[in-house]
This record gives sequence, C-alpha cells and structure tokens, in this order.
Amino acid sequence: MTLRNAAVPTDVTLRWLGRPNRGEPAELAQALAAISEHYTITLGPRRVRTASYLDTADWRLRRRGLVLTHEGASGPGSLVLAPHTVKLTEPPVWPARAEALPDGELRDAVANAMWVRAIAPKVRSRTVTREIMLHDGDGEEVGRIEWAEATAVHPVRVAPLPRVTVSPAPGRRRDRKEIVRLLLATGEFERLDSTAYDDLLHACGLPEEKPHTEIAPGMPADVAIATALLGFAGELAANVDGTIDDIDPEYLHELRVAVRRTRSVLKIAGDVLPGELAARYRERFKELGDLTTPSRDLDVYLIEFATLTAGLTVGTPTDLAPFEAHLRRHRADARKALVRGLRAPRFARALDSWRATLQGVAESGRSAMTVDELATERLRRLTKRVRREATAITPASSAEQVHDLRKRCKELRYALEVFQPVCDPAVHRGVLKDLKRLQDVLGAFQDGEVQSHSLRVYAQEMLDAGRPPAATVLAMGELLATYVRQETQARHDLTAAVHDFVARSGRFSSLVR
Repeated sequence: MTLRNAAVPTDVTLRWLGRPNRGEPAELAQALAAISEHYTITLGPRRVRTASYLDTADWRLRRRGLVLTHEGASGPGSLVLAPHTVKLTEPPVWPARAEALPDGELRDAVANAMWVRAIAPKVRSRTVTREIMLHDGDGEEVGRIEWAEATAVHPVRVAPLPRVTVSPAPGRRRDRKEIVRLLLATGEFERLDSTAYDDLLHACGLPEEKPHTEIAPGMPADVAIATALLGFAGELAANVDGTIDDIDPEYLHELRVAVRRTRSVLKIAGDVLPGELAARYRERFKELGDLTTPSRDLDVYLIEFATLTAGLTVGTPTDLAPFEAHLRRHRADARKALVRGLRAPRFARALDSWRATLQGVAESGRSAMTVDELATERLRRLTKRVRREATAITPASSAEQVHDLRKRCKELRYALEVFQPVCDPAVHRGVLKDLKRLQDVLGAFQDGEVQSHSLRVYAQEMLDAGRPPAATVLAMGELLATYVRQETQARHDLTAAVHDFVARSGRFSSLVR
C-alpha cells in the first residue's frame, strides 16, 4: 500500500516574500491589505505545531513520496501519514525500525519502504499558523487563507518560511482566483509548488550531497585512485557509529561494501600510489573485513528468516524458534567482538592516518600516467582474467573454482564503478548489465553452498549443546534441502550464464573513451 500526500487540487499556495510576522494581527492585516478592500477579513486563533519529519538514513520514505511526521512538543504525541493519525501511548524512541511502530494501516504503509532500515527525525520544525476567513459584502464565506510560518530547529535553525494557502469555499472558485490575483499583484507573493517539507529540507541543506570524490578524465592516475579511495573512506567512516549502535543492519552492510571496494582498488591499482602505501594498508583492511564478516553473515540469516520460515511446507515457523534463538546468541557474541574492534583506538588512528595520507596524494599527485590510460590497462587485464576463468567453468568445476570466478567478477565490478567517469556511458551500461547477470547466478550458487554448510554447522552445535526438539531438527532439514536445491539450480544456470557473458565480452574493448 503506497500513500502520497497531495494538496487538494482547488488550493493555491503562495510564498510570502516579506518579513515573517509570526501571525501577528497588525502585520497580517498589512500583508493582506490588497484583499481587505474587497473582502472582510476575520482572523482565527493562532496555533503552534511542532513536528519531526521522519525518514531512514538513505531517504527511503521520501523516495516513495511518503511524508511521515511525529507531532507533539511533549508527551507521546502522534504519528501522522495522511490520511492516518496514530496517537502514541508513550514517547517514541528514535531511531526505530518498522516493528517498533504501532500496528495498523500507518505501519503497513511505511514498512515496505523502510525495509530493515530505521527511521529517525531528519528535520524538527515549529510552525505558527493562523486561519483567516474571508467573507463577501453579503456576509457569505468565500474562502479561507492559512498563513503558516515554519521554522526548522534541527539539524540547524533557520529563519521562518512563510507560506500562504488559499482555499475556496464550495462553489467559490472564482473568488479564489481573484484573491490569488490580488495577492500576486502586490509583488510580495509568488506561486509555490513545493511542500512545507521540501522547503524545510532545502533550508537545512538536505538531503546532504555526498562529497565530490569522483575521478575525472585526464587526472593523474595516483590522484584519481586516491580520490576514489577517499570516497570509500568517507563512506566507511559515516557508517561506523550506526554499526556500533546497531541502528539497523544496513550500516554494517554499507561499511563492508566500502571495505570491499577499498581492498579491490588497492589490489587492482594500488601500485600507482606512492611508496608502500597500498601494501601497508592492504592487510589492515583485510583484518577489518574479517572482523565484520561473522556479524554480517548472521544479519543476512536473520533478515531472511521470515522468508525462510514462510517457505516451509512440512514444518512451521514455530518449529524454527529454537534455531532463531541460537542465531541471535551467535550474533550477540559476534557483535561484541565487532564493537570492540571498531571502538579500538588503533582502528580510529588507522582510519584517520589513511584519510590524511590519501588527501596528500590527491592534492599533490605526480603520476605521469593518466587515469584514462590506467583504466584502459587495468580493465583490459581484469576482463581477460575473468574471461579466462569463466571459459574454464564446466558443470564439473569445483565450488572453489566458482567462488574464485565470483571474486574476479567482483573486482571487475568495482573497477567498472571507479573508472565509470572515463568510460563510454552506453558501453559501460551494457557491460555492467552483462556482468551483473553473471554475478547474480554466481551469488545464488555461493549463497546456497555457504548457507547449506553453515546450517549443518549450526545443527551440530545445537545437538552438541543439548537436545533440540525433533520438530526443529526436521524443519532445519527442510531448510537445508531448500539451500541444496538453490545451489543445484544455480549450478545448472551457470553454464549458460558463463557462455552468454563470454560471447558478449567483446564490447569490453571499447569501454574507455
């Protein structure tokens, strides 16, 4: 279910260009003097509304057109997603995942968009409003004006943003047009198409744009690689606190992606950096990757747990409850080690030193090779290796061979991402699409093979620790059969996927412009 907040079509919203007046009667009367000669103006009571606009770290609700707010300055307040309002029984705690929201239509409307991510206030605002009734000479109401001035108080404080909404009474649209015309004629109003939320975000400089860390054609190769690595370092640093606080599992996922990209770029092109920089940091990033792996693997298991249990045909979700508890105990232990590592002074010092060193290279690189030349050379080398390993894959290939091909494909994928600015856009899109098809099959094979192995390990652990219910063991056996079927199907699909990729890989030669 997707809900979109939309203004009533008959309403017209204007921006007041004068000085904010906070709904004071004398100043309102002066601002509306142009229409007071034609209509009788009656001021309604002044109201103050506080609201926190909620979204995930990656703006999932906004991308779906959903505007969710928590309203109320004190006490529990209410959650509002037009047309739904849910009064809370206790003050909310942010960040919050979907399962922490009250049951009902509002949660149903946002849960799919949120996925596993948590929501928290993006902007907190205080809005002063005053309703103004307009009557004609016969005393009949022709319409109303809502004068609203919203002030952002978090994440930064901004000046009030006055907006005026003109709403006609039933059957009085002509009067609405006249009112709008009179106001625009003063030169102190202009039409406004944005929402109050849009204006608040813009005033606060949100959504924040990521720092410009993209390489550009003609850059010295060392500057380009340092620039790309700086971008990954920024993404890594931005996700550390969310990972430590366990806000939602995507913080750890994004951190791991930044680490994997860093390791791949160091392997692919670290030799263009000065001295032993790449060699010195390659092992540190491997340690960080190893540190984060257990927690992420368990996160994936638990994220997919509801889907796994829903797919049971003999067992029931209740049968797997002991298995879920076992996974959560493992996750708690893995997270302790993860948090210790991320809080260690050694990690913070290494990350700060890494970023400072890269910044120095980015500002004073000396490589005679351009990034265009580097991209041509490295993409050709990576493509040749992927093609060679892909061609060698047969139905009898070992799981290790398949996994090695998957690693090579990942390296090529990250290289394509880094070198995108110097590639032909059309060719790059086609190549990436072809590579992704192959990666999808390789990923399905790895997931089936790894998860079937880990499921056997978990089952043995549970047996060693005691006697799990027979129903749990049987349900885990059913899950194991699902993973084995997935692995078998992926193995069947792999031959065709490899053949298609190799047949289309000729376009790689024209990647760099």
